[in-house]
Parts: sequence; structure tokens; C-alpha cells
Amino acid sequence: MLNVKEVTKLLGAEGITTSEQMVIRWILDGKLKAKRTTNLNIDYLIKPNDLAAFILEKIIEENRKKFGVDYQDWEKTFKENQKLKDEIEELKSSFRIEQAKVRSLKKMLQAEYAISEPASINFPSLLGLDANADKDLVKKEFKKLLKALHPDRGGDDRLFKVFYEHYEAAKSN
Repeated sequence: MLNVKEVTKLLGAEGITTSEQMVIRWILDGKLKAKRTTNLNIDYLIKPNDLAAFILEKIIEENRKKFGVDYQDWEKTFKENQKLKDEIEELKSSFRIEQAKVRSLKKMLQAEYAISEPASINFPSLLGLDANADKDLVKKEFKKLLKALHPDRGGDDRLFKVFYEHYEAAKSN
């Protein structure tokens, strides 16, 4: 059992207080457990376990004020953050696997396109004509389309180039 002077000395060593009046105030407020004695020189006796619990409580309270976080809340948040980090790592590995699958599929498609022959273009059907349309009629329709698509007449430059290439291919056939 410790008296008020000894308790004040121990609390001072912990940086909590050096005032006996403050210790007595905490006893009277019920924050620090103590027993009243019949000895005139010693007013209160405090158990070391009660003092240790009080010191720990004061340290937690000081840290709460200093950092703005309760220890129990911090521990809960830390565990949640750890769980989220684990989930993120799991998602990253799943994402890497999916990326590898996509790369493999792209390679397979490129290989398939390289093997297959390009489809022949049917110019009359491209222009909306019968499949048996005359070659001169096809050229005439291409010229009309190229005239409408020409950039100088407000047409689209990219479309004009594409259809001009088709026109050149149709002329050579």
C-alpha cells in the first residue's frame, strides 16, 4: 500500500503530476481508488495495482489528446487497414491474371488473322449496285461517291482516302 506522498512521487516520475492536492482531488473524484486510514499522518492508502491502472489510463488519455485517436479505435482501424491491404493484393494478382489472359487472346486472334485470307471486296455491293453490274457503272458510281466525300466539298478526308483506294483497286480489276 502506498500513501499520497509516494503516489505523487511515482506520478511525477511518469510525468503526470507533482501535486499532492491533484492526487487527493483524483481520489475524492473517484478517479483513483484509495482507502481512508485512521492514522493522522497518512490520509489515504492506494494499492499499487490501482495506481498502475490509473497511470495507464492517464497515459492513454494523454495519447488520445496528443494524437486525436483512441487506442481501441486505432487498433480496430489498423486491423481493418491490414484486411483492406490484403484484399488489394488479392485483387492485383487477379488483375494480373486477367491481363495475361487478354494478352494471350490477342496473340491468338492475331495468329488467326494472319492465317486466314482477307475477304475479297465486292465493289458493286459496296456501292449498293447489283452483283452483276457493269465495270463502267461501278467506276461512275465511285466517282460520284468520291466527289461527295472530297474534303474540298466538305467531305471527310479519311473516308475519301479509303474509298479512293477502293476506286484504284476497282480500276485495276
